[in-house]
Amino acid sequence: MAYTWDVFLLAAFFGFAYGFLLQKADFCFVASIRDWISVRDTRILNGVLVLMATALLGWAIVLTTGAKGIADVWTVPIGGANLLGGILFGIGMTIAGGCGSGTLYRCGMGYVQFWIVLVFAIAGNLLFALLYDPWGRDAIEPMTVVDSGYTLYSLPLPVYAIPLAIVVIMVGIAIARFGIRGFAQGFKSALTDWEGNPFKQSHWDIRLVAFLIGVVATVQFALMSNVGITGPETRIGAVAVAQLLGDDFVFNNTYLNALFADFPKVGLGPEETLVIFLVIGSMSAALLSGSFKIRLPRKSRLPAAIFGGLLMGVSSRIAPGCNIANVITGVGGLSISSVLVLVGMIVGIFIVVAYVFKMPLMLFQKDDSFGA
Repeated sequence: MAYTWDVFLLAAFFGFAYGFLLQKADFCFVASIRDWISVRDTRILNGVLVLMATALLGWAIVLTTGAKGIADVWTVPIGGANLLGGILFGIGMTIAGGCGSGTLYRCGMGYVQFWIVLVFAIAGNLLFALLYDPWGRDAIEPMTVVDSGYTLYSLPLPVYAIPLAIVVIMVGIAIARFGIRGFAQGFKSALTDWEGNPFKQSHWDIRLVAFLIGVVATVQFALMSNVGITGPETRIGAVAVAQLLGDDFVFNNTYLNALFADFPKVGLGPEETLVIFLVIGSMSAALLSGSFKIRLPRKSRLPAAIFGGLLMGVSSRIAPGCNIANVITGVGGLSISSVLVLVGMIVGIFIVVAYVFKMPLMLFQKDDSFGA
């Protein structure tokens, strides 16, 4: 498939928007679960729930209008690999200090630690590709229960029925917890949390940001593709390696060759452009608010960045997908495999928080080298 320039322009827009919004709210999936477990702080978790609700309604609207069909919904084989990959990814991103999207937007803010995490996450992607044929494939395929994946949109119901029911239940739980007045006040606060020029404001209400990210993802699904991070990062790594070892290295690798099946050659496509512009969008937001600063990590944190990044890279291929793909694309698409991956991620985060770092140790302390 040969891509036209307008698709790259569209991808650049989406990437810039994601990066700008993520930075404005310090939006990180691992922090949402980690903070809730360690100190019962639900600020970021509330944002994740709003994002899920928006994705559910967004995907339902796109499918109801016919802009996309059920065949366009992202599904992957269902089995133990989803849960295992999710657990390992949860462990990896908690050790590294940031999820797939959190790593990228912090790269744009000048955190050198997360550039290290990103490099080793891509190295982990490539390591999996090297081990996939035959060892990885022989280990993963026996764990598969459903080869083709499955979405609840395949049930004989109107496509909007299940998403609408889930969102109504979510809103009902919120009202039961905070009351109608508290729920309405939270809605109002999310829309009015402004101080002067919003682009120069260092922080936006995370619920509003979550909603906007969900809207951008919905438009991307309708016009271009599903949202993903680690798949494009794997291709970026493959392109870099091809510059050193030649294109045959990619073509002769079973896993990498499949990733470039729709590409005219080994090179960067729209989704890789999106990832690059996500970092640029974050950097732009940080520069506007005065939050950009080159921050060098402590030497003691380097092993965590390296090991956590590698584990994120390998496990994102096992699952497959990172938090963004499974929270937005998977939840929006009512993908059963994504439910398993997300459960695994939560378990992985809990393992590290409760048993490795013995909360609340230095992993949860905010400082300039961490950015959480």
